[in-house]
Amino acid sequence: MVPTPPTLTQEQRVLASRLAVANRRRRAEVKKQVKSGELTLANLFALADSEDCIAQMRAFDLISALPAVGEVKAAKIMAAGNIAETRRIRGLGPKQRELLFRALVR
Repeated sequence: MVPTPPTLTQEQRVLASRLAVANRRRRAEVKKQVKSGELTLANLFALADSEDCIAQMRAFDLISALPAVGEVKAAKIMAAGNIAETRRIRGLGPKQRELLFRALVR
């Protein structure tokens, strides 16, 4: 049997929508800070430990936002570490985080 999603009131839908927009804006702000070099990889991981919306960001999006790293280089780094492109920051293990540090921090 397929589970059915809960029925939400209009007010609950509006609140969920506002929360989703706020989370997307926060992730965009963080990616901008990463791109400018204002936020380091270590700081971002610490931030992800304290902010749920950052922990839900895809690791690929984080890596491709880093200065001098585009989508192609990010894909190569992810493949080298056997990290799925759909993996979220929260889902990265200690070894995968260490691999990213070695690959990205110069």
